[in-house]
Amino acid sequence: MPNRLIIPLLVAASVAFARGSSGHKEPTTAMTTAPQNEQQKGAPVASSFSVDVSDQPRFELSVANNTKKMIELRFPNGQTHEFVVIDAAGNEVWRWSDGRMFTQSLQNKLVKARETAVYASSWDAEKMHGRFTAIATLMSDNHPIEQRVEFALK
Repeated sequence: MPNRLIIPLLVAASVAFARGSSGHKEPTTAMTTAPQNEQQKGAPVASSFSVDVSDQPRFELSVANNTKKMIELRFPNGQTHEFVVIDAAGNEVWRWSDGRMFTQSLQNKLVKARETAVYASSWDAEKMHGRFTAIATLMSDNHPIEQRVEFALK
C-alpha cells in the first residue's frame, strides 16, 4: 500500500526537479538546437537538445515518447542525465555532475504516450568566451541518447 503513494510522489518530484524553476523567461538571443537524427523519425524515443545563451548558458534535453503507450526509461543509478561543455580544443571546461552525489540504486522514469521528459540546467560561464560544444547524455540503459550542440559566448 505505501508504494502506491510513494512511487507517484517520487515521479512527480523528479519531473518538477528536472524542469527547474517555474520562472520561465523567453530567450532574448538565439537558441541553438541539435538536429534530430534521421533514425529518430519513427523511433519510439526521440530527443532534442538546445542551448540558450541569452543570459548564462542554459541547457535543455527533451526526450519525447513517440508511441501510443507509456515507456519506461531505466537508469542504473540516480543520475538521469549529464551535460558537458568542451572548448574548441576539445578540453572539458564544465561538467554538470561535478560535485554532485547520486544514489546507487536503480531508478525508473515513466513517460506517458506522446509526452516529453525535460532535463535542464544552467552553467555559470561568467568569464568564458569563445566557441564551445555542449554534449547532453541521457544516462538510460534502455534508451541511451547523446546530442551535441555548438555555441559561442562573447
